[in-house]
Amino acid sequence: MKILVLSLLRLGDIIQQAPLLKGLREKHPDAEIHLLLNRQFANVEKILEGVVDRYIYFDREAFQKGLGEPAYNILWSYTQVENLVKGLNQESYDVAINLTHNKLSAYLMGAIQALQKRGLYQEEGRFKGLSNRWLRYFNDRFSGNQKSLFHYVELLGKAFDIPVRATPFVARKKNKLVLLQCLTSDAKKNWGLERYFDLKRTIEVSLVDYEVCVLGAPFERESLLKVFSEKDLLICDLPEARKHLQNADLLVTGDTSIKHMAAQVGTPLVEIAIGSSDVVKTGAYTNQAVILSSEVACAPCTHSQACSQSSHLCAEDVTVEKVFAAVWDQLSGEKIAERNLRQTLERTVWSLYLDKEHSAVEPFYREALEELLVKTSVTGIKETLPAWEQQTALYRSWLEKAKDVLPTREVLASKRSFQSSDVSELIFCAQDILKSKKDEVGYFQVFVEALLSRFSQPVQVYDRVHVALMEVEELLTIREVFTQYLQSLSKEGAYYAKGIGQLSIGGFEEAGKSIQRDLENAEL
Repeated sequence: MKILVLSLLRLGDIIQQAPLLKGLREKHPDAEIHLLLNRQFANVEKILEGVVDRYIYFDREAFQKGLGEPAYNILWSYTQVENLVKGLNQESYDVAINLTHNKLSAYLMGAIQALQKRGLYQEEGRFKGLSNRWLRYFNDRFSGNQKSLFHYVELLGKAFDIPVRATPFVARKKNKLVLLQCLTSDAKKNWGLERYFDLKRTIEVSLVDYEVCVLGAPFERESLLKVFSEKDLLICDLPEARKHLQNADLLVTGDTSIKHMAAQVGTPLVEIAIGSSDVVKTGAYTNQAVILSSEVACAPCTHSQACSQSSHLCAEDVTVEKVFAAVWDQLSGEKIAERNLRQTLERTVWSLYLDKEHSAVEPFYREALEELLVKTSVTGIKETLPAWEQQTALYRSWLEKAKDVLPTREVLASKRSFQSSDVSELIFCAQDILKSKKDEVGYFQVFVEALLSRFSQPVQVYDRVHVALMEVEELLTIREVFTQYLQSLSKEGAYYAKGIGQLSIGGFEEAGKSIQRDLENAEL
């Protein structure tokens, strides 16, 4: 089998995708895997050894110059892409996988000949390839500032059925070395060299047996020397940085490619996620990270925009004291707190929904419950249930109101033209949802987007909104059924606490005999 993987994003994204490439190799150990990436990131070869068989380069910088600079013939860029595609098609790929999901990669995927295409591609003027719910969720949530419940790597692993896992904890010899990676590719994500300097001094004073060094690329040396001395710096390329990380006890960094490398070699880290950094989507994919983020209203901001504030509020909100406290916890071996239980419950509901191929498939609630119990306790679930059920009731009231005020298809089909007043109550309903700021994980996102889309005929309003509300209905039904399982578990936990025995969803085993209970009445 011959597999082509498209990864036409930035260096950090390519390094972040390493678990996906390793999972692909694990799933297809005998396959020949080729990776198409931008030429300026050719040095990534040295840190993906043994995973990729061949690297193919797309000269994006030259391609963009050819389109924009008068010195180039207008057809030069077209010829370069045509030659690239011809070379790729001579390989006769069995599978082509698009990890990039932008227009450029979609057009390239459309031109590539492969027996199977996975991910976004263009064909006959239309974008295709969003073949399952995980891919559609990824495409919807990673195109802008929308919230996601799942990490970038986790989502693509689910979407392409690639096994991925965070780097497990491995006890290592203590080298008493803390590394600081101070600069990022985006000024909004920089915590500030002066704050890093203060942090370095605090660590050295409080933890006298630790050495603190500043990691940097050659082009960063001049900027770093404005605050740090030459003896503080470890200036290196990617392979050298990898070696330094393997020897370090801890890395403190912003949203950089180095954090992904640290996660993959098993180095504990403290990540400062500010600016456009998204803790859930692209935080360090490891169980050994403490991620600090800002609580200011404007964070996270859009990736492409400059900071809109008079001062860097999100950086100011993450104090040196907060970062040092996280450093202390990491170096002292304190257990990293698990994610908020409400967030874990939401992830479970959405996983059940996204795993369904169609509405006739019954989700595996029991298996989901067992996985949940690995991460939390019955007591925690019992304490969380009242607020969880209250939120469910709010979502259900929004849905029922939207269904009530949606005009029938016949009414809209009879109209020759469409005006917003025809669905004014529906618009008010969507506005109430947005203003409440209580749809934090996007149950009604597809409904709001359906109202914002363009319509050539009035009847299309009904068709799109109706489909959107059906999706919300399915999500809420899963949430409500899963809540019943949580309620049952909560009652069973009470019996277990009294020493009667831990009950299962359908009964419990005692002395080899199964005693069934009334599901509507938890009394034995």
